[in-house]
Amino acid sequence: MNIEFLKKCRLFQNLDCEDLEDLARSSDLKELKFNKGEFIFSVGDEADYLYILKSGIITVEKNDINGKRIIVNIFKKPGTIFGEVYLYLKDKSYDYSSVSITNSEIISIPRDFILNLGRQNKKYYMIIVDNMLEILSSKAFHLNQKLLILSSYTLRQKIANYLLQFCDHDKVSMNFNRKELAEYIGTTRPSLSRELINMSNEGLIKVNKGEIIILNREYLEDIV
Repeated sequence: MNIEFLKKCRLFQNLDCEDLEDLARSSDLKELKFNKGEFIFSVGDEADYLYILKSGIITVEKNDINGKRIIVNIFKKPGTIFGEVYLYLKDKSYDYSSVSITNSEIISIPRDFILNLGRQNKKYYMIIVDNMLEILSSKAFHLNQKLLILSSYTLRQKIANYLLQFCDHDKVSMNFNRKELAEYIGTTRPSLSRELINMSNEGLIKVNKGEIIILNREYLEDIV
């Protein structure tokens, strides 16, 4: 296991190399490879592992009874952890699936190791607990923001909420392609494309390749 990679993971921040080497030895940590389209876990699976993205892109998603895909989140940044919430829910299986949308490399750490960490190594237990609390808080905030998007009455409000949440100096770098963005905000790709064109024609936004620029922030803030 590449200790330098573990040092960059948010979960293991502030641990020294000796601690990380001990963790890698004692945790039964495994490096797994997934092909494009392969499931990392599915709805109904037991939550037996904590996962860390090493390379590639994965989604957390769910299909409704009509086959419509809803993307809960998409992860592209190496070191991102996922599946962590279910580790702490007794007898609770996954409500969502995780799919590798490119060839990906994933690190898995057994649930039992995470839950028993305090008894195994008190030296770095509190550091990892603090890091995990920060991660869980960040995920909870993200889901609250996602709820604001999904609860919007109109498609334009959904787009406005998304742009305002993810903008940096009135510029939104697109982590999604058009189809993924539609599935993230709960609409169809054609409807999303039409509304983006309408908003662009009205001078509210400018759509460039890989980014959207907000031209009238005041209007977007007024409608959400």
